[in-house]
Amino acid sequence: MPVFGDPVLDYRSLRLGETIRQLRKHKGWMMRTLASRLSISVASLSAIENDKAVLDVERLVAVADALGVRPDVLFPRSRSCHYHVVRRSTLESIPAVPLKATDRTGATSTVGHNLIRPLAAPFVGKHVEPFHITVLPAADSEVQLVSHHHEEFFFVLRERVELRLKTPDGLVVDTLGAGDCAYFRSYLPHCLRSAGSSPAEAVHVLYTGYGATDSEQGHPTMSFRDRPGQDAFAEQVALKITALRQSDGVSVSELASDLKIGVRRLTEIERGRRPVSIELLLGVCRRFRKPLEYFLASTLTERPFYFFQRASDISQLPVRKRRRLVDRGWAESEYRSLAAGFGPRGMYPYYAKLRYPPGAVPSLHEHHGQEFVYVLNGEVTLMTLVEEERVSQRLSAGDVCFIDSTVPHRFLGMGLSPYDDSRAEVVDVYWCPLGESYLFAEDLTAVEEAASAASAAEAPLGSS
Repeated sequence: MPVFGDPVLDYRSLRLGETIRQLRKHKGWMMRTLASRLSISVASLSAIENDKAVLDVERLVAVADALGVRPDVLFPRSRSCHYHVVRRSTLESIPAVPLKATDRTGATSTVGHNLIRPLAAPFVGKHVEPFHITVLPAADSEVQLVSHHHEEFFFVLRERVELRLKTPDGLVVDTLGAGDCAYFRSYLPHCLRSAGSSPAEAVHVLYTGYGATDSEQGHPTMSFRDRPGQDAFAEQVALKITALRQSDGVSVSELASDLKIGVRRLTEIERGRRPVSIELLLGVCRRFRKPLEYFLASTLTERPFYFFQRASDISQLPVRKRRRLVDRGWAESEYRSLAAGFGPRGMYPYYAKLRYPPGAVPSLHEHHGQEFVYVLNGEVTLMTLVEEERVSQRLSAGDVCFIDSTVPHRFLGMGLSPYDDSRAEVVDVYWCPLGESYLFAEDLTAVEEAASAASAAEAPLGSS
């Protein structure tokens, strides 16, 4: 699940000709030897080796076969990294993604009152998708409720944000200020707008079960407009069928053929005019390789539909400790859940105070899943391994990091004031297939006793 480097856009920068020349010389061949094996002239081979002739795929395979190597060996290796950092200072340079909403007819409209900037776009294989959103003021006539197939967490950074959420119990309208956050089921029709005359800012993280967020159009550009009188649950199945079809680039006629039904019937199903039979749904599951739960889990009337965590109450939340982390620095850090009242959920957002005692040698650790960190205050140092070398990245307030947490890493925090033994503050969102209890211990006493025993035995610091 890496971040790949910038794609190669220029043929000459591939240096294919130079690579072919080096491989030829390594075999001790003259140009006429390789040219003969390729049934081309020496002049043609010279043009290839000097990048004056552009290879097509068929010729590329022939050259590789003649040299006895795989075709990919001829290309430079793609650079990749297991983490991605976005600086606050460069946020404005990230193109804003328009929020597009579609109805059952396939017509689209752009909801233009928010500016959405992806914070981990280059990362391949994300199970959670982080965004920075500038929430703009909007008149009542501009408010458009939309839905998409996710759970959603957002943390308000500046000003106040109004959330409108249409639940089976009625329309919820609430205002969240800086430091407040919310976790809700975003398949429910919802909308955000600034509650004041100035734009607000928030960090959002989306989660979808049964697949990576960047493997389908469950992205904010693939939302559905709310329709008056629309069933918030049963029709979600039809909406998901439409989203999967469109994300895979499959036409209505192609999918209808695969499912052995008429085009008109499928069109009416997607527009909510005909019910979806279980037999048909099983066919869709086979076609898109999704479990049945993917279509049904989020349509259940399971409460709560949302949970708000107010900034004024965060300091009173119980402190949790990380599991299997026994060095002294971990005991200095504090973690408070920002969504404990939501019940079963796919991601685990925490408010964390990070600190590491001066002079201590930090250990690295790894755990299943992925992690997104937004620095609220102070200074955070990411320590990790790149090609078995320990490297570090320093993050300041407003910077973010998305990381594949199966690679050894560590986030160390410190305050910036020499007069205050303070900690750095972060919002830390985890995705872990093994669940929250794998990451955080309920029994704090057991964790503290384990740390004390390890310290007494002078156990070596290392990965967990």
